[in-house]
Amino acid sequence: MNDPVEEGTAVEDAGESALDEKPSEFFTSAGPGGYHDGQAIVPEGDHYRCWCSCGQWQIEAPTEAEGLHLARVHTGSVPA
Repeated sequence: MNDPVEEGTAVEDAGESALDEKPSEFFTSAGPGGYHDGQAIVPEGDHYRCWCSCGQWQIEAPTEAEGLHLARVHTGSVPA
């Protein structure tokens, strides 16, 4: 199997990134690891679907900013 980095076809070399393709998605580490390892805010029609890797939090938010705020509240990184 060929190494894509050696052939100059690495994702970075091609100028492609998951963040470039889906800039509204937001993943973050929350704390020293464990229960709330990542959250996502993803556009869906006229709202944003938001969820956490803990599996106990899934909501819809009217804006990306509101989704980000609610994710931070969920993890305890900002007060409600």
